[in-house]
Amino acid sequence: MKRLLISGSAGLIILFALMFNVATVSAKDNVVGTWDYSAPNAPYEYSKGQIIITEGEDKLEGKVDIDGYEMKLNSVKVEDGVLSFSLYVEGEYVSVKLTINGDSLEGKASTSEGLLEVTGKRAK
Repeated sequence: MKRLLISGSAGLIILFALMFNVATVSAKDNVVGTWDYSAPNAPYEYSKGQIIITEGEDKLEGKVDIDGYEMKLNSVKVEDGVLSFSLYVEGEYVSVKLTINGDSLEGKASTSEGLLEVTGKRAK
């Protein structure tokens, strides 16, 4: 009986680990790709561009591309349908949180000047 309980517990642990891994993979798959973004209240030169999310060895990576000018993303994460990252724009730290809804995203970028609305759609 004791042996059955131990093997049953081990089976449950493995099952939960697999479920967590599948949820993590699908969340990453949902965000990986190129997103066309718009931030109408940002300075003109930063108001439109692309957010490009890729999957590295063990983590998500990315960059923002504005007409060929690229800025590296830091601390790229996706949790509960929210993509978060930070980047430096002309030496200023900017933190971004975007909620993903299918092929669209919306959220805010936090700057020293305040919060900026950001929206976007998956690039085709």
